Amino acid sequence: MTKKPPSPPEDDAEIWRRVAKTVTPARGRTTVAQDVPRSNGKKETKTRKASPSAPVKPRPAKTAAAPPAPKTGTAGFDRATAGKLKKGKLPLEGRLDLHGMTQAQAQDALTRFIAASARAGKRTVLVITGKGRLSAQGGVLRRMLPLWLEDPALARHVVALTPAAPKDGGTGAFYLRLRKKRDD
Repeated sequence: MTKKPPSPPEDDAEIWRRVAKTVTPARGRTTVAQDVPRSNGKKETKTRKASPSAPVKPRPAKTAAAPPAPKTGTAGFDRATAGKLKKGKLPLEGRLDLHGMTQAQAQDALTRFIAASARAGKRTVLVITGKGRLSAQGGVLRRMLPLWLEDPALARHVVALTPAAPKDGGTGAFYLRLRKKRDD
């Protein structure tokens, strides 16, 4: 039996060119960048015109607009409330301490706390995250709180957040201003 000799290896650049031809550009792009390996081991970037027959994926239909993310600082508070916050004289209607919780536990507790506070018609609440001693940027919970508040389930209730006065925890705590409860 005679074996068929192996086919010669294809040039890497040729293989890459064939693969790159199958790529469609991202929406709004008219060219596709191609990193083509050269014989010296470096890559050379080339562009090619996008194929006019390339299929364009339709964008999904928009659903109801997401509520705006809460404002940071006293921007979401009226002048009188902002003044009381600065002086530490604003009566707090709720308090949540996230110390010792994992991120998942803290996010779940925050979601439940804000929903319950909003249902009860509370307007100003305190969330204690802690300052975080292990990182120069502050604790994980402290950094994550503003991101969690961007979630539509929470953003629909929260108007603003600002660091708390020293007597309420300072930079390791935040005041949250909740929207007025609507009588539906």
